[in-house]
Amino acid sequence: MPHPALLALFGGIVLSGLSPILVRLSPVDPGATAFWRLLMAAALMLCFARFSVRLPLRVVGAVGVAGFLLAGDLVLWNMAIVSTTVLEATLLVMLYPLLVAAIEIFWLKRPLGWPLVAGGLIAFAGAAIMTLGPTAGQSSLYGNALALIAAFFYAGSLLIIARYCRGHPIPAITFWQMLSAALFSLPTWAWEDHFIPRSAEDWRFMTIYGVVTFGGYLLINVGLTRIAASIAAILGYAQPVIATLIAYFLLAEMPSHVAMLGGAVVIAGLLLAGTVGRSPKPAASEA
Repeated sequence: MPHPALLALFGGIVLSGLSPILVRLSPVDPGATAFWRLLMAAALMLCFARFSVRLPLRVVGAVGVAGFLLAGDLVLWNMAIVSTTVLEATLLVMLYPLLVAAIEIFWLKRPLGWPLVAGGLIAFAGAAIMTLGPTAGQSSLYGNALALIAAFFYAGSLLIIARYCRGHPIPAITFWQMLSAALFSLPTWAWEDHFIPRSAEDWRFMTIYGVVTFGGYLLINVGLTRIAASIAAILGYAQPVIATLIAYFLLAEMPSHVAMLGGAVVIAGLLLAGTVGRSPKPAASEA
């Protein structure tokens, strides 16, 4: 039976798969979407933690840096989602698992094992194959570039959060992560025309998105207490498949047979990496 932390992580990734669609449907501009979803998630997390979110100052500072990187990732990615196809934006931001693995191997000197590395490469190849088939929506070089830059931001954020999720209360870590990311997203009001939701329906939509954000990041961080960042990142390759399925039903973005084949290759890569259907070993402490 899969480890509970693995199930939590996968649940968080499934909720994250809703994000490309919710960004497309958002009643406010991309930066505003990031701000409101994060602020509402932080408020929910504060209530969930029963206002017990005290952490050492150095930890709050480090999580704040992760929040800054997360804000950059979300704002850039949200801009990419509305500038290019859901599939391309999701694929390019999915470069972050390879970046995380490269940092762990070459900088942190952690051997990851050939099944994990090979599985990650196969999963990315499958995600790349998915883009070969035509989909609805207009491709954009500008939007694709934004998604690529977002991948670097998220890789840094994930590595920092993975370190501090071990040894510290997850609700507190997640609260400061969400709050700092929201605050760093706030300056986008200066150049966006539609920053504040204008109707009760708009506020209801952003509240729902906040709940999805709250659940997604909480589950991912719970998973990171037992699973290394590299494994968590590679499992994230399931997200393009999830996003594509949702886009098909809600946005009529029809994947080709080639794209479906790519999705199968992604799943095969995840199976090889050993991140599906197997209990992971506890991750070594990074503190």
